[in-house]
Amino acid sequence: MHLDTKYSATESRSSAVPTVDRLVERAAALRPELSDRARATEADRRISPEVMALLADNDLLRMCQPARFGGYEYGPSALVRVGYELGQACGSTAWCAMLANSNAWFASYWSLQAQEEVWGGTGTGNLIAAPLAPTGKCEPAEGGYRLWGRWPFASNCDNSDWAIISAVIPEGGDGPSGAAWFLTPMSTLQIDQDSWHMAGMQGTGSKTLYADEPIFLPAHRVVRLRDVGALSTPGSEIEGNVLARFGWPTFGAAGLVAPLLGMAKGALDSYVATMRGKVRPGAASTAADNPFIQERAGRASVALEATLNLLLRDLTEAESAIFGGARLDEAQRVKIRRDFGYAARQAVDIVNSLYDVAGASSAELDRPLQRFWRDVNAGAGHVSLDDNAIMAMTGQLMFGLSPTGAH
Repeated sequence: MHLDTKYSATESRSSAVPTVDRLVERAAALRPELSDRARATEADRRISPEVMALLADNDLLRMCQPARFGGYEYGPSALVRVGYELGQACGSTAWCAMLANSNAWFASYWSLQAQEEVWGGTGTGNLIAAPLAPTGKCEPAEGGYRLWGRWPFASNCDNSDWAIISAVIPEGGDGPSGAAWFLTPMSTLQIDQDSWHMAGMQGTGSKTLYADEPIFLPAHRVVRLRDVGALSTPGSEIEGNVLARFGWPTFGAAGLVAPLLGMAKGALDSYVATMRGKVRPGAASTAADNPFIQERAGRASVALEATLNLLLRDLTEAESAIFGGARLDEAQRVKIRRDFGYAARQAVDIVNSLYDVAGASSAELDRPLQRFWRDVNAGAGHVSLDDNAIMAMTGQLMFGLSPTGAH
């Protein structure tokens, strides 16, 4: 779907772009409606067009889109703050909203020609789905490549206009072989509507895209993995294209961790409200009078606050350096990856600790806590949030070894 935009890239930033604080307020104001829709979103296995329009109307889908196309060019800390608010109401909606922003940022790596094709040069709000694993097949063709195959986990693909799909380029193309990402209109692909039946995060609609017959993609719509890692993508050659300075291996998990932390806060709020009203068997008191119930709430609150503050502190520091023209060194990049891995694990541990003592009634499908429990455990399983691998990489650096893994 094509979303109308309120702001033009030609307007001044001070008058046209809402502050992050304002976007956070708008996200928080949407929580009651998103919460009311959460069960239907899960049942539908997708975010509805109405909800996507609601997010767009509140300027929540262009935070990380290039300014020349009507975006706000905010850094990853904005994703964390806004995604945290949305995740308190509906994890799936927050996930898709943050990926819509993250994928717009990712598209800043492409050539100006490719970006103009996506956004039309007018700041239209076309959304991009990005099943990034190189599961497709590719062969060189004159002027570009032909791709076909299947690409799973395309979150929010039902609402997207473009897709970033991936394959390994074989020898014989316009450069060395290796993994690459390709921008293509969604109209060139099919959606397997029966490919996303999940115990958690079902509302994200992360279905499989496929092309049974080869589709042609011109060379200007290709970005190679090696260039992404080196921050030497075609987008880095565009004057003033500041978003291309943010490394995807370092910051790409921001849009995933934000909803997880929001789910932890939503679970805590649901837990407190439920325990206040839950009468203890054979007693005139509520579950909230139980010191063990109280301890779980207190421990969850400090873990959540500490994690969020740590993450935002380090992201803000890194953003200031990058917006100022600097490049992060290896230790700084690994630190950001460490924070993301830690935040994902904390979100899971917080929700699990609350669900463990909430009682059997919390498993009822109309109770938000069980949905947060299922969603946070499913979402934290994303490959980029493997905290065991991330902490090992952090330890390697501490011991003077070369860190293994994307950073």
